[in-house]
Amino acid sequence: MIVPQNNLTQALSERLGGEVRDLTAMKHGMAHRMYSARWQQSDSTETPIVIRFFYGTHAAEDARLEDSALRELARDGYPVPEMFLLVDVDVIDGAPLTIMSEIPGLPLTQVAQSKPETIPYWLDKASDLLLRLHGINWHNGYPDFIEALTPLDFAERQVRWWRAQAEKVGAAEVLTGFNWLRNSFFCTRRAAGQGLVHRDFHPDNILTDGERITGVIDWGELTIADPAVDVGWTRMILSTEATIALGDQFASDYMRRNPDVAKTLAFWEVFAACKRLTMIATVRANQSERLAMWSGAPDLPRLTAVEDAVRAFMHARLTADECD
Repeated sequence: MIVPQNNLTQALSERLGGEVRDLTAMKHGMAHRMYSARWQQSDSTETPIVIRFFYGTHAAEDARLEDSALRELARDGYPVPEMFLLVDVDVIDGAPLTIMSEIPGLPLTQVAQSKPETIPYWLDKASDLLLRLHGINWHNGYPDFIEALTPLDFAERQVRWWRAQAEKVGAAEVLTGFNWLRNSFFCTRRAAGQGLVHRDFHPDNILTDGERITGVIDWGELTIADPAVDVGWTRMILSTEATIALGDQFASDYMRRNPDVAKTLAFWEVFAACKRLTMIATVRANQSERLAMWSGAPDLPRLTAVEDAVRAFMHARLTADECD
């Protein structure tokens, strides 16, 4: 049962101190719901905040992971929301939660659409920002990620989980891609290293103000892996939701700074397309309970609008057979 908004506002105010007001529902994912609000502190300072409630089997663990990871990223100077509060025991409305600052700015998607002449500039800035994430020394802090999987083990686990999901929802055509991935696991051994990866790095999750990036949001899938995981996903999103040329340009900008990512990029591009097609099939089949690991589920119309483009992206790479 969802707590009435007045009671929720009061409960949040008691936890934070001061007064929380103007509580407004934001987009909800399959494993969380979010609100924006304004927090007036005892010294009358007013701060825009975001509250994220976590659900599912690992809700408390997910909340602690987000709180810990964002605090570590902020310590390392990466542009992320400032964490104010973690509530993982004696929860509100039956769910653990985190409270963080609301980053100012507009999504990069919106800026690029209004000023297309700035797209090359923003692609270069975004690729540089992603490289900064991958270069953070995660051994110095980030206690939740000390026991990272090897690149091969990570790939096997991801392919196994998403292939099983594809089978459950009858996404038969995607199995060709997953079979290719299973036959190409050797490719992942070429990874030059591992780093922090966002796993949903794309223009909607990058906020800008003027000519600067103010922050990156939606860190629910943060983990340690081959940086090519991020580059492959971002290239797939840009190539299928914008243009192939923009996807290619982003990858080129990134590889200019980190050419080693090319050794495994083909594998993770095929994986990105297989994962996206499985998401589409899952939402279409109304299998929301299968998406507990995936926060931020997009609506079906948005996904199906790019389905053919994602399918073409996958098949182009299967034909190229670049892992040989």
